[in-house]
Amino acid sequence: MKSVVADKISSATTDFARKNRGLASSRRSGPAEAGQGPSQADNTMCGTDNTEACGQPRSRVICCDGSDMDTFRYSELVAQGMEEPAIRKSVRNGELTRVRHGGFVSGTVPDTPEQRHLALLETTRSLLKDDTVISYGTAAILWGLPVPPSQLDRIHVTRNRNAGGTIERWAHTHCQPLADLDVVEHNGILTTSLARTAVDVSRRLPRDAALAVMDAAWRQAGTPDALAEQVSAASHKKGVATARWALAHANPLAESPGESRSRYWMIAAGLPLPLLQFEVQDASGRVLGRADFAWPDHRVLGEFDGRIKYDRLVPDGGTAADIVMKEKVRENLFRAEGWWVYRWIWDNLRDGRAFARGLARFLDQRPTFRG
Repeated sequence: MKSVVADKISSATTDFARKNRGLASSRRSGPAEAGQGPSQADNTMCGTDNTEACGQPRSRVICCDGSDMDTFRYSELVAQGMEEPAIRKSVRNGELTRVRHGGFVSGTVPDTPEQRHLALLETTRSLLKDDTVISYGTAAILWGLPVPPSQLDRIHVTRNRNAGGTIERWAHTHCQPLADLDVVEHNGILTTSLARTAVDVSRRLPRDAALAVMDAAWRQAGTPDALAEQVSAASHKKGVATARWALAHANPLAESPGESRSRYWMIAAGLPLPLLQFEVQDASGRVLGRADFAWPDHRVLGEFDGRIKYDRLVPDGGTAADIVMKEKVRENLFRAEGWWVYRWIWDNLRDGRAFARGLARFLDQRPTFRG
């Protein structure tokens, strides 16, 4: 009797074939191009969408920031009448960029490691075996979890079996048991669940990066229960101690990888744990703003200034300079209420121990308030 996992894989593969018969007919048949996985996307999260435009089949990669890019297999271009010299010319003049052997993206190379990994995924997925499930760092990108670039050099997939596995130039195939709840269809792509993905990735990372993954996964899930179950299920797997530590110290109120990495160094240095997303009020109770970190006993606020944070805050028609000015005004309001503000950026976290020492000195210099 087939397992639920096998049924999901079979169903997803059948759905993909039904939705994409037109595109599939233009692909080269044979072992090298067989075994297509599911591909149907919702534009709200990372995923892919197969469409045809201008008579040329393309796979549109939908990124977490809402942008998209078109990817092509060599066989698709040839099937539509492009000969090899024309393909090479398109690469030379920048109309196409090669992201792997036989895989191209329209235009220039994507800007971020996450986008480049998605392009690699879409140009590799048609070569994967039918029973593969997107997993590890690749699944983490689809779920919007923060993944270090070191985890994005290959596509990661898992097959539901006890032994085996291969590492090839473009893909790392893991062979591990997959429980029924470990596999879900996320934006049309068969992938490991959010909790399974977070634990699998965390086991492969140092503690600071693992904490960022767990913070984000808890924030997205709304509860740590499924994460705890996955950590328990992985009790005998390599790296589980890191995943267990990260979950024990995770906080869903951390809103960015920078805030999570900052908390790691605070924890490692034994500093007083701050309150997160702290609302600062004046004497009348009016909310003046929110700070990333707060140590009320010391009347100290902490602000991690990341480029992504400011990019997210820039309104249409505004500039980053406008946001910086608003931040200065906000900080003046905080200071007027007796708060001290300590700021840092990504460069400060490159030497985490030095960052923690500087923060400790700042806290020590502030008097302790009670009541």
